[in-house]
Amino acid sequence: MSGVVSYDLFSEKLGIGNCGFTPEGGIYETFINNTGISIKGTIVIASLSVNNAVDIAPANSQMPIGVIYEDGIINGSPVKVVVYGKAQVLLKNGESAINGYWSGVSDIPGRMYQLSTLLLDIDHNKEVGHSIESKSSGTNVLSLIQMHFN
Repeated sequence: MSGVVSYDLFSEKLGIGNCGFTPEGGIYETFINNTGISIKGTIVIASLSVNNAVDIAPANSQMPIGVIYEDGIINGSPVKVVVYGKAQVLLKNGESAINGYWSGVSDIPGRMYQLSTLLLDIDHNKEVGHSIESKSSGTNVLSLIQMHFN
């Protein structure tokens, strides 16, 4: 077989089961939603109360594992969570995103903040990645990052 493979065909063939690829370039895994109604871009942690599930990352969490990929998934249902690669993450309201900045879990549960450089070593464990998109501040703004965790 030769030629270009469409994203849809690629995802269909390789995104079988509990993992796959997003059009943005992320890798997702499927977990049980324990966040209430899911909101795309919410930073999550491994659930403390439900097996194979995710909870909203608490303020300043040092244990993020991913970012919700789907809006509107009810509690107790399977939800896609981006765990590596490119992901759209919810900024803390009123904060902007700047290309190349460090990104971490903010003082608002499930939200991201960005810094030009790390101020404290303790912040290092809050990391979710690095900004690859500049966005103006606002309310419920999604910003693209290259995700990785420490």
